[in-house]
Amino acid sequence: MQFPDLQSALNHAMTLHRNGRMGEAESLYVEILRISPDSHDVKHLLGLAQFDLGRRDEGVRLMEEALAANPGATHYYNNLGSRLIDKGDLAAAEQVLRQGAVRSPSCASTRYNLGNALIRQRKWQEAVECYRAALALKPDFDLCELQLGMALHGGGWRQEALQHYRGVLERRPREYAIWINYGALLQSESDLDGAIEAFRKAAEIMPDDATSLNNLAVALKDRGDGVEAVRLLRRCTALRPEAADISSNLILTMHYVPETTDEELAEAHRDWNVRHGAKAPTAPWANDRDPERRLRIGFVSADFRDHVVGRAVLPAFLALDRERFEVFAYSVGPPDGLTDRFRAAAQTWREVEHLTIDELDRMVREDRIDILVDLAMHTSDNRLQLFARRPAPVQASWLGLPETSGVDGIGWRISDRLLEPASPNGLAPHERAWCLPHCWTCHAAAPDAPDPGPPPALASGHVTFASFNNFCKIGDPTLDLWARILKDTPGSRLQLLSKAGAHRRRTLERMEKNGVSPDRIEFLHYLPPTPDVKQASLLARYQKVDVALDTTPFNGMTTTMDALWMGVPVVSLVTGRSLGRGAMSLLTNVGLGDFAVSSPDAYVAKAVGTARDLARLTEIRRTLRPRMAASPICDVPVFTRDLEAAFRGMWQDWCRSQSTS
Repeated sequence: MQFPDLQSALNHAMTLHRNGRMGEAESLYVEILRISPDSHDVKHLLGLAQFDLGRRDEGVRLMEEALAANPGATHYYNNLGSRLIDKGDLAAAEQVLRQGAVRSPSCASTRYNLGNALIRQRKWQEAVECYRAALALKPDFDLCELQLGMALHGGGWRQEALQHYRGVLERRPREYAIWINYGALLQSESDLDGAIEAFRKAAEIMPDDATSLNNLAVALKDRGDGVEAVRLLRRCTALRPEAADISSNLILTMHYVPETTDEELAEAHRDWNVRHGAKAPTAPWANDRDPERRLRIGFVSADFRDHVVGRAVLPAFLALDRERFEVFAYSVGPPDGLTDRFRAAAQTWREVEHLTIDELDRMVREDRIDILVDLAMHTSDNRLQLFARRPAPVQASWLGLPETSGVDGIGWRISDRLLEPASPNGLAPHERAWCLPHCWTCHAAAPDAPDPGPPPALASGHVTFASFNNFCKIGDPTLDLWARILKDTPGSRLQLLSKAGAHRRRTLERMEKNGVSPDRIEFLHYLPPTPDVKQASLLARYQKVDVALDTTPFNGMTTTMDALWMGVPVVSLVTGRSLGRGAMSLLTNVGLGDFAVSSPDAYVAKAVGTARDLARLTEIRRTLRPRMAASPICDVPVFTRDLEAAFRGMWQDWCRSQSTS
């Protein structure tokens, strides 16, 4: 195409750029810059185009060169700063945008983007100040109002954030994104009914947008409405077939629905691989195939923090033999007080939350990881698409769920002999279970855990059953079993941990339908995680519990270990999949294998019989904590050596396969 002058060519290139025709715009920018190499504006625009085409480093370099040559161009700061945020280079973005805010104090966009750089660094107060300054300059700045609420929420000013969102919605009741964030904040405040109403409002505004429907499904799942949640998530995957996180959310939610069949789960796994794994690029590995050399182990997780997964992995993470294993941690999630221990223990620590899958794939390959371990599976903030690309020759899943991820690129699942069902796992025929000799997990007890004390039935005159599992595991089959137990144990009570919402009323109605008076059920309020809520205060609730009742078909894991540490026996119903066998493994390891039973009738009989035997309950209460402390579950050195042997065995297996290929 011919142009009468360079300005006409530049105008056309910018039109192409605005219309998303990046490749054509880039070619034209390059040609213009060849003719006019001192044009800082063209160099800046070329940098923007290259960044948006995925060549981020080159794009940033060009924008930085243009800014250095023309520091008076105030819009350069804003464009470069926003791209540095996208790249995850937050400190550099903050520096550039602060300079831009000084040079252009009346530019609301620069203040807004500076707030974005600050909020990503969790500098909440400064971010709030930036957003408020931007809104003072531009009162109708919708995105800024959204981010201000997020900064208030992140900084712990939750009530102020709620008031802010309500104020915006009073003025503009059809603000879709505000309804989404308002619902998310209500959900974090344990107001499930309010969150569901907010997400439904958002869905009314944009009925075919998957974001509100996905969030609504999560809230419904948390309230125990798993069937409706699965229905919505199936619709979401149809609306956004490219969204791996929604496909994962569907698979995770299906696990909580008792009616889900193995074939339905297997089909969902196959669908995930077709959509998000089968077409992913792979490349050969250059790893040294020496079976006995020091290995590079990479752990990928959003939970290197005070979280059930973080607490479970930390003991072995700290104890791994650094002479035989070099430990890499790829951290996807936000830090907290426990993160520092992981960061200090990892020989290489990578903050990868904002990296694309391409960038993360390249990083893992450049790190020459031998064994890459997924700790999330289909839980939130997973990076299963990375594993689908097979950046490491050996890949394994562990801890996220006591089940398979179903991802074709993951060849191993760390398990144990009791966790594994007798029949082969049909959900992922490509995957093999590496069974640790004792238990698939390790427990580090809270150092300030309260003393268990005697069974409360001795003082109260009645037995107290409890389940502190996530309420999404409590379906009608479980409630029906609990009703039978309460009816056969006169005067007994049942404590349940749950967020507020309509599911509490539905639970009472179900129990009453089964002949159990509602006044025998007590709901303990779920406490949002905050620095003030310590594990010890949660464990103290078990001092008022005589017998814990496990959920089915999805067993409790951390709740089971917490109960056992507090001297409370757990009655569990063993099912055919791994997620229904976790409690059996834990109970067997502490010498209470008889509390894991194989039929609903046996489950009821065991709970009732235990409640009637106060002498045995007293003995269990007195001896269970020391027995657990001496068991393989709490023996960190033994567990770590078992885990190391698993890693070595997986590596040797791969080396053998390469020598015969």
